[in-house]
Amino acid sequence: MTVNKLTLSVLLGAGLLVHSGFTMAAAYDWNNTAPVKVPSAANSNGKTVYFDVSHGGVEGNADWVIDGAFSDFADALVQQGYTVKEYRGVDLNNDGRIRFFDDRTGNQNNEAIITYDAIKDSDVFVLAETNRPFTLAEQAALEQYVASGKGIFFVADHYDADRNLNTWDATEVFNGYNRSDLSKYNMGGAYGDWRNPKSAYAGWLVENFGIRFRFNGVDYKQGVSGVEPSTQTEGITQGVDPILMAAGATLAIVDPQKAKGLVYFSETDTPVKWRHAKDDGLYFGGKAEGPYVAIAKSGAGKAAFIGDSSPIEDATPKYRRQDSGSTKKTYPGWTDPGHASVLAVNIINWLATPESYQYFDGQNGHTSGFATPTPMDPQEMSDPNNGQPWGTPANGFNPWDTDTYKSNSFNAPYGDGQTDPDPDPTPTPGDTVSVSDALAAAQNTSLVVIGKVTNAINGIYGLELSDLNNPATHIYVKLESNQRADFNPQLNPAILNQNIIVTGKRNSYMGEPGIRYVTDLQIAPSFMSVEQALATAQGESIELTGRVKSGLNNIYALVLEDLNDPSFAINIKLESSQRAEFSPVLNPDILNATLVIKGVRDSYMSQPGIRQVSSITQASSDNGSNPDQGNDLSVSEVLAMNNGQPVVLSGTITAPINNKYALELSDPNNAGNKLYIKLESSQRDTFSPLLNPQLIGKSLRVEGIKNDYMSHPGVRSVSKLTLLN
Repeated sequence: MTVNKLTLSVLLGAGLLVHSGFTMAAAYDWNNTAPVKVPSAANSNGKTVYFDVSHGGVEGNADWVIDGAFSDFADALVQQGYTVKEYRGVDLNNDGRIRFFDDRTGNQNNEAIITYDAIKDSDVFVLAETNRPFTLAEQAALEQYVASGKGIFFVADHYDADRNLNTWDATEVFNGYNRSDLSKYNMGGAYGDWRNPKSAYAGWLVENFGIRFRFNGVDYKQGVSGVEPSTQTEGITQGVDPILMAAGATLAIVDPQKAKGLVYFSETDTPVKWRHAKDDGLYFGGKAEGPYVAIAKSGAGKAAFIGDSSPIEDATPKYRRQDSGSTKKTYPGWTDPGHASVLAVNIINWLATPESYQYFDGQNGHTSGFATPTPMDPQEMSDPNNGQPWGTPANGFNPWDTDTYKSNSFNAPYGDGQTDPDPDPTPTPGDTVSVSDALAAAQNTSLVVIGKVTNAINGIYGLELSDLNNPATHIYVKLESNQRADFNPQLNPAILNQNIIVTGKRNSYMGEPGIRYVTDLQIAPSFMSVEQALATAQGESIELTGRVKSGLNNIYALVLEDLNDPSFAINIKLESSQRAEFSPVLNPDILNATLVIKGVRDSYMSQPGIRQVSSITQASSDNGSNPDQGNDLSVSEVLAMNNGQPVVLSGTITAPINNKYALELSDPNNAGNKLYIKLESSQRDTFSPLLNPQLIGKSLRVEGIKNDYMSHPGVRSVSKLTLLN
């Protein structure tokens, strides 16, 4: 039956709710306790840092919590002697939990709020990718906090990092206005006017700190290298190397006595536009783009700013995505060669130290900043999204209503308390580093490396992994005993020249650079996803797979979307010989088909694209109508295929595998032939035989990539499941 809100409240009042086959405690009880990290008494410096999650930082793939993907940052601060706490808001009704309610229309129940009394006992307040606007009262609380001599660290990201699709990203929230000037952003009441003032000299951030976040989106993974001398940066840049920018924003300094830059693009840096940027993305380059990292001194207190979370985060997310419930992917920036770990700790130390000077006025060594020549580019005065989110929210997801959040996500009603419930996440080429990058990594760095197997090393005990783009470059991999039969070329010659993904630690082996302590080995998918293809360089020959979304430019092209995330799409220019079969205008049946396409990364119709298409093959022909099982592969046929191939197959569900995380699919004509189907988090409630025993014996169609799971032939990256009876 459909559980309406009245029924839900009755069930919650009883303290129990049956949900997806489980009897669960009352909603929102599963994650009530905010984490705290405390130094030893001997090491304590007596200071406290709060990390805010009352206004975001956990949306989409963001997981900026002290026991998740900001845990390395938090642990480093504890080592410095700080007590580190997660700040969630104020428990107004004293029920032991802090709830978020949409207060845009005056809801008085919202507890995910910032007040001065609630944060005044901390020394530093970290705001990381805040995705919900502050009320006027909250802005006043932050101003009072700084006026009392405390420090705020503003961690933003590129424009359009609207991770919860509520039309707000951190650049807008921190600036104090949306990029749009539509009347709906003149909210009035508790919020006031949030329309784009189209002036660099207006807005909450610039008025209080003399600085604003730009609405740009820039990539420079080599590391922004214009690090200002420590003598000009209050000592903060001492020991700081170039800082990674994996799609981020810069800032514009308006008042150089209040704000100054720490890290800029140098004249030799060659940053590029982030591939998804809606405008030019990179406005000026060099120092004129404004600082990537900056600080401010305005009165008694202090502030610091950085335009990207990537160099601070680590690869240990705690929560699931709020919109889909899928596993988050965060970047190992804290240990990346372009890490900001030294810089971040230096910033916190500076913010936590009260100092009496009021401004960077050139007195007593407090040098003034450099005013950004054009602090607001004309492009920043309009909104390319026209007040819309940067993508389409998942069906049923409302960023303002936590009742719609998926289980095990922050603020979700339900969760099992297991914060990393997927014991076998799937690495993909997009998450990996090259062999060359692995060779450059520091000893004992945890890595996920992709390369080609080119030799056996030390008999059956290891292998040589070569760089995909530079075969002369290689690293040695020490195999654990249970990995040798499948991955040592002496024991399994078929593994030679296969691309594999290795998870382990940078070390040495046989006196050469190596990878040891290998926890996972997988055959790499043969084809790129659309998301990975979008990240490749122009002119590169690639082979990718995706689903046909629509026609484009009449009969001349098509739009291909990512199998796992339809928000990623790329334009495919069809050659004349390909149009009759693959143009959706000429052949509507090709819509929703899975294709494998080989061509050259380029642009088409002024958008990312593939040209010079040399081959197109079809992996499925599901056009959304009733499934035709006759076109599907059998389990036995898939078992005979190479890993990395996209497949559409059908078989019989015969058992749960690995608890609720996978299922066994058997060939009805040869029961001894079985595949393990790894379920994505959003698929488990419906398709896990553990949760739904009635599925045993049912026929199931599976679309995904042939790959091993738990050392058994299987299908991963499952994009679609359909019961056939």
